[in-house]
Amino acid sequence: MRFSGSTFFVVSILALAMSCKKNDDAIPGPGVDKTGGADSIHIGATLSYHPRINNPVGATFSWKINGNAVGNDSVYTFTASARGDYHIVFTASNAGASDSVIYQVKVWGKYENGFLVVQEGQYGTTSGDLFYYSYDSNKIVKDVFKTENPGKDFGPTSATLQFATIHKGKVYMSVKVGGPLVVADAYTMKETGRVDHLPQEEGHAFTGIDDARGLLSAVDGVYRVNLAGPTIGTKIDGINSSAGDMLVAGDYVFVLTQNDGIVILKTSDYSIVKKYPKGTIGFARTKDGAVWAAGDSALLRIDPVSLAVTETPVPFKVTNPWALWSWHSGGITTSRSGNEVFIAERKDGPGIGGTLEYSGTKIYKYTAGNEASFAAPFITIPNGQYFYGSAVRFNERTKELVVLTLTDEWGSSNDNRWLFYDATTGSLKQTVRYAGYYFPTLPVFY
Repeated sequence: MRFSGSTFFVVSILALAMSCKKNDDAIPGPGVDKTGGADSIHIGATLSYHPRINNPVGATFSWKINGNAVGNDSVYTFTASARGDYHIVFTASNAGASDSVIYQVKVWGKYENGFLVVQEGQYGTTSGDLFYYSYDSNKIVKDVFKTENPGKDFGPTSATLQFATIHKGKVYMSVKVGGPLVVADAYTMKETGRVDHLPQEEGHAFTGIDDARGLLSAVDGVYRVNLAGPTIGTKIDGINSSAGDMLVAGDYVFVLTQNDGIVILKTSDYSIVKKYPKGTIGFARTKDGAVWAAGDSALLRIDPVSLAVTETPVPFKVTNPWALWSWHSGGITTSRSGNEVFIAERKDGPGIGGTLEYSGTKIYKYTAGNEASFAAPFITIPNGQYFYGSAVRFNERTKELVVLTLTDEWGSSNDNRWLFYDATTGSLKQTVRYAGYYFPTLPVFY
């Protein structure tokens, strides 16, 4: 069929009119405000959500948390019953469209929004405990393990809680001089297991390898740990002296030992692949993947793949964790988001039968490739205070250095202080202080 020009024009106008009529009749979507939000709360708290809906008439609603349906009203109240990360999606639908908005909620565990500090305890009085610093209150909560586990402790009063670390949601606490290895949920501090007697009754540090395996360093070497118990297994071949700090990086475990310095093991079978005799303190890892340690008057950078070691001389002596009567974790730390290394200076004095290391007062900040970093200390702690235990650790959450001090250079003071320094400027931001013979020795961060 053929149309004349005027007929075609009329048909086109009618088609356009019908199209406009169809668009005029289109149903608009609900128009949900997609601003969303992110919140963090503690267990037991609630959050109420009231999304703004521009066209609510005729719409149906749904709420999902981590993919599971939880409601079909236009509002929803979230109750924090368990720690974790929650992805909350609200969807409004009508015949025209579906619109959604997303809310993210972080529910903190009871002891998650803060950090822990190991307290050695007082010989003959207490075997120590963990103190918790809360970011919410900026206050210290004392003895959190014993509070959450009535009737449990860290062994006899002659024992010393010396080390703790967090692995796979659990905190592993190692005790010297006749104490146990204790495992607790890192967020509730409820005990989940323990080994009452450690090799030679002298445990040092713990590191986790994977979901099933860990290692415990002790006074006579390094032992396998089955995390399911936990239970202590056989000793690693080739390490027969006192061992201390350990770090897992890629295919290797780095171990500090008293006689052989740094011993590097394969994570797969714990066979020894390298020894480097100069190391006395470690370990820390920077953003570039390098593993850092130190020995006497040298800073050591270890490539985590080739295991090549680069030495940088330092114009001071670094701490020796075996020098003062018994082992403690060493004074070196880094940021996982940067490439700076922070290291505590060692101070020597007269001891029985010779020289004895005791507390220092200066921290140096090293930037890779810049030996001039050691020209002057980055931090000198206030007069009348002295390092204790591990001395310094980097708090990734706040980008601060947490420095532990006492007011007696031989460590006999009952005046405990935690100094919080800005890791960029070196300025002192806050001092937390408490009295008592607690001997704070090691910060532990989530």
